Amino acid sequence: MEPMTPVRHRRADRYRELPAEAPQEAPAENVQEPIQEPIAASPTLRAQTPPRPAALRAPRPQLPLEAEAAAPMERPPRAAASRKRPQEKVKADAHRMPTWLTITICVCILLCGALFAGECLMRAYLTQRQNAREAAYQRVVDAHPLPSDIRTLIEQYAAENNLQPAFVASIVLNESSYRTDAESGVGARGLMQLMPETAQWIAGKLKLENYSFAMMYDAETNIRFGTWYLNYLAGLFQGDPTLVACAYHAGQGEVRGWLSDPGLSEDGVTLKLENLADGPTKTYAGRVTRDYGIYEALYYTPAEAPADVAADAGAGLLRGSVR
Repeated sequence: MEPMTPVRHRRADRYRELPAEAPQEAPAENVQEPIQEPIAASPTLRAQTPPRPAALRAPRPQLPLEAEAAAPMERPPRAAASRKRPQEKVKADAHRMPTWLTITICVCILLCGALFAGECLMRAYLTQRQNAREAAYQRVVDAHPLPSDIRTLIEQYAAENNLQPAFVASIVLNESSYRTDAESGVGARGLMQLMPETAQWIAGKLKLENYSFAMMYDAETNIRFGTWYLNYLAGLFQGDPTLVACAYHAGQGEVRGWLSDPGLSEDGVTLKLENLADGPTKTYAGRVTRDYGIYEALYYTPAEAPADVAADAGAGLLRGSVR
């Protein structure tokens, strides 16, 4: 009997050996093969069945039953801590802050923070505004100087000629910018830029002996002559600062011609600068009247005005008039 070759059976978990087929010869015609009986499985074949592959066998987990049974059951700490007794829960609720009180405190804190921020912003805005005003004020002061020695002379001779010292200061500013050695192209000299003919005529009115035009470089003499001439013009034009400034710059004859023109003056007494044609006199008079108000505000407020000037109740000391 030939050895048997193991052949896999249809069932996955069993193998059995089947007899090897003998080499078949070409069957003869009309030859009947003998019928073989089925081979019964024997214990020898079962013993020779190969073991089950490891991939087909699912390993059974080995549970440490003895160790698990011996170790006590421990609960998670979170679960243990989360459980509270009813008494402890009541105590915790008693110490908890009410919701409405918490909301009220938060709203109060927010309101206080908003108020504090608003106050800081307002202070910063006011400080910036004050600094801007002080800077603008300083620029005005720098543009309108009044040296102490010149101021003393202006106040002295303005009081003697019944004039506003602020108006005299504005004339000096626009004529020479407080330069005692100033001289124009047409020959005017000194602080108030007096012409030679005008200075000669004023010296005769003042009965000044040994006069020379070189004396116009002297600050006191120049201011004395200039304030006398301003007082003279103020008497001609009712103390109107606009008319006095125009007459000081263009001459009294020119101003009289403007007043006689119905297109420039409605009543023949007053004159509006906007009615004048653009020119040096209009510009000069506008600057003088502007600086007049600035000097009065900066240096001659009622508390700081000279006593003899403030006590004079004449029409020339009213605001808007140079006398």
